[in-house]
Amino acid sequence: MTLSGVPTLTRRLAVAAALVSAVGTVALPATAATRPTRLPAGVVVPQDGGAAQRPAGDDVYRNWYTSHSNCVAAGQGGIDRGHWEHYTCSEGDWFWHLWTNR
Repeated sequence: MTLSGVPTLTRRLAVAAALVSAVGTVALPATAATRPTRLPAGVVVPQDGGAAQRPAGDDVYRNWYTSHSNCVAAGQGGIDRGHWEHYTCSEGDWFWHLWTNR
């Protein structure tokens, strides 16, 4: 590479960084105001180990988490506090999603 190619490379890197930033902003999960509160009937949710289970149709969507352990901790914490009897941590494209029975 020659020195005359440095400005072109810098410009290309800046464009690539801007695209990555724009895609990351658009791909973020829905906010609490727009996310669904109930699991649609007939949706199969993958569980640990790849086994597919179907949460009850009345399960409520609670939140998303960046790791499975954080999702499990939140689900178990809700059981410990008496907020719900069972929970499901389903794997999404980038996040884990917590569903509970109420």
